[in-house]
Amino acid sequence: MEKLNDSIVISCVIPAYNEEKNIARVLDVVTGYSRFNEILVLDDGSTDATTAIAQSYRTACPGLNVITFPRKNGKAGVIKKGVDNAQGDLIVMLDSDLIGLTHANIDALILPVARREVDQTVLDRAGDRTPVWGWTNCAKYFGGERAFWKKDFLGIDIPDNAGYLLEITNNLHYIQLGKRIRTIFCSNLYTVHQFNKIDMINGTKNYIKMSVDILRFATVRGFVKQFFSIENGNEAWLFRFYRDHQSLRPLTGTIIILFHLIDGIALFLALNLLKIAKLPIRIVRRFAQ
Repeated sequence: MEKLNDSIVISCVIPAYNEEKNIARVLDVVTGYSRFNEILVLDDGSTDATTAIAQSYRTACPGLNVITFPRKNGKAGVIKKGVDNAQGDLIVMLDSDLIGLTHANIDALILPVARREVDQTVLDRAGDRTPVWGWTNCAKYFGGERAFWKKDFLGIDIPDNAGYLLEITNNLHYIQLGKRIRTIFCSNLYTVHQFNKIDMINGTKNYIKMSVDILRFATVRGFVKQFFSIENGNEAWLFRFYRDHQSLRPLTGTIIILFHLIDGIALFLALNLLKIAKLPIRIVRRFAQ
């Protein structure tokens, strides 16, 4: 494991609301991750056993603390409170419904920020590439798995009721200040979508509403600006070239647009074809149970 500067204190912040079915998967991984000095589970007014499950990990992981809010704050509000309470210089934010999270994924988040290569990282989850909108390559900008310096986050003007506008507010703030954000694709990482938590119709309606609200808040110009300002992990050189060579921006910008389109469609097709290929195996396993 690569050694980091011993002076860097790292806090993991995990917002959760009624995640009794999912949170143990995440806690099993993070409580065994040695770089974390502190783990904060933020129970945003859950009415199920989320807090009890999180508390059960405290014996094996003394660095884990559970902050339970009596009423729902919404994601933005609870994250702000969590970061305020965190002791770390470097914050790692993880959603509580992740599937497939590994220590390697967390390393991929932390290391580029700790090395000062970029100011923030975002995990680009394979699970966001498989739904019908996955080909657009847009969902990766709004992932909840992020690493950033606490001092930078505290400088963002985020209303407590911003909800799922937290990520776009964050992105635009960093872009405006010329800070670098990098997305990192994780082929193993999935999440429980709203159409799985609720149902297909209402879950899809929620995603459509989120998309409309994000576009209204960011404006089309602000939304598109992410395409050229937030670098893709494997092609970071292309985005640096775009930033550093203004006279060649029309050409480089065209290449970036083509990259986003090809990357989005190719991954969408590959991941969905893989799901189809595995379908007979899942069916056999289900009937064998």
